[in-house]
Amino acid sequence: MLYLKSFLIAFIASLFLTFLIKKFALKFKIFPQLSLKKNHQQNIPLFGGIAMISAFILAIFFTKELVISFQLWGVLLGLAVIFFAGVWDDLKKLSWKVQLFFQTLVALIVVAFGVRIDYLTTPFGGMIRLDQIEFTIHNLSAYGGSAVGGQFSLFGSLFIIFWIILMINIFNWLDGIDGLAGGVGVISGIILFFLCLTQMVNQPPLAILSIALAGTALGFLIFNFPPAKIFMGSSGSMFLGFTVGVLAIFSGAKVATVFLVMGFPILDGLWVIFQRIKNKKSPFEGDRRHLHYKLLSLGFSQRQIILLIYSLCALFGFTALSVQGFNKLIALIALAAAMILIAFIVTLMLNKKSLPSPNLKA
Repeated sequence: MLYLKSFLIAFIASLFLTFLIKKFALKFKIFPQLSLKKNHQQNIPLFGGIAMISAFILAIFFTKELVISFQLWGVLLGLAVIFFAGVWDDLKKLSWKVQLFFQTLVALIVVAFGVRIDYLTTPFGGMIRLDQIEFTIHNLSAYGGSAVGGQFSLFGSLFIIFWIILMINIFNWLDGIDGLAGGVGVISGIILFFLCLTQMVNQPPLAILSIALAGTALGFLIFNFPPAKIFMGSSGSMFLGFTVGVLAIFSGAKVATVFLVMGFPILDGLWVIFQRIKNKKSPFEGDRRHLHYKLLSLGFSQRQIILLIYSLCALFGFTALSVQGFNKLIALIALAAAMILIAFIVTLMLNKKSLPSPNLKA
């Protein structure tokens, strides 16, 4: 009942706030300039992220059973920064360097508030230690609320920063067609919810946050499913990537599970980054190289594309919940093979139709 309450608070708040923001933007004609990746000509507001962040925070504060720890306060501070930076980007179109600065900042805030990751489990039953080198910042330890408040592991902190920046950018890339990022956010929240309830993790507070994330994303998705009536904007994609990334670290460092959920878009994103670097372009500057844009070029509808990616994310996500150890490596190999096969087929179809691979700047 507790989890249902958190879900409903987040869902209803997200639904209501998204409706209000859409009406407000339409009434006062607040239409930020859309990028080419949005595939729309008409004016559509870009502020759905405001509704999602607000709804998620409301769910946290209205779930009285959830104790707001020092680390969770750091997450809330990070969300405040995302709120500001995302709206600024939606209005002014910040350069990729400024966006990367804010992405790094929110990751550093999480680290500064005592979120740690000391090891990564391997598919062979062992672990990779990330806490061999540690350092202490005494001014922070005085306010940390715990013995490790100002104590940090070098490699663990660097991993957290890299992981959060990666997840933020993955959701930003997914936000290229209607409903894609929001739907993957719902699936990620549900998978994390079940993960937190497993005997191995057993962290009810994180289950509350995960199901609240799913409810938040679902409430927005109702307005964003094709054809979209509102977009999440940078604040929304940053919110989803940041929250999914942090919850993966919180939930017993189960990064591998989230990697399988997000594996398809992650592999697509890494391949696009490789192509950009190969062509001597910034890996952070947007273009239309991603697989979902190529599928659009082949004539697939937005609904067909998002249902395909939803299915892949859900399939590998629930597989990750049901297998352990070496079997997760097998699942990852299967995911990579599926990605390569789909990319190969799409490339052949594009060449057959004599359609050049999309390469327009966003």
